Amino acid sequence: MAPSFYHYLPVPMADFWREQGLGGRRLRCLPCALLLLLDVVFTVLLIYFILKANSEACASGQWAEQVCRNSTHQLQRQLTRAQEAVWAAEAGAATCNQTAVGLENALELERAQGRQQQARLEELLGEVAGLNQKLQEATLEVERLREQQAPSGGSDAASAGSSCSPGLGPWTAAALLLLGLGALRA
Repeated sequence: MAPSFYHYLPVPMADFWREQGLGGRRLRCLPCALLLLLDVVFTVLLIYFILKANSEACASGQWAEQVCRNSTHQLQRQLTRAQEAVWAAEAGAATCNQTAVGLENALELERAQGRQQQARLEELLGEVAGLNQKLQEATLEVERLREQQAPSGGSDAASAGSSCSPGLGPWTAAALLLLGLGALRA
């Protein structure tokens, strides 16, 4: 069986409201009164918030917010400058490191060339010592030849021969030195 709680209004709504004592004019004024009440409430709230926004505390809060923004922008600029300085320093350090590596390589090359030159110098000093030894031997040989010629030709002939003969004297030492150098190079 169906429930019996259904209640149907036997008359239309307009008639129902008239029977309750609320006429059509009152119904039309009700929304206007509600709108007027809402308008008054919103106006009071608007005035309250305007006064609150223009109050000293709000102004000091806005001033503090502006100071904070300015400080933040200043700190951001300082941070940017510091980062740029760090990047420049890193780039300079990289360039400095490259320069240091290049200088170390150049120094090592110079050291190697210095060792080669030192070895060549020692080699040449050895050659000079050998040539000096040969020169001394050649000088002794020249002296020995002079002594052999001197007793056989007389004293006048020896002095004339030593000053005029092309094979004896300083030219002989120079010729022997050149021969010795030629023999070393070959």
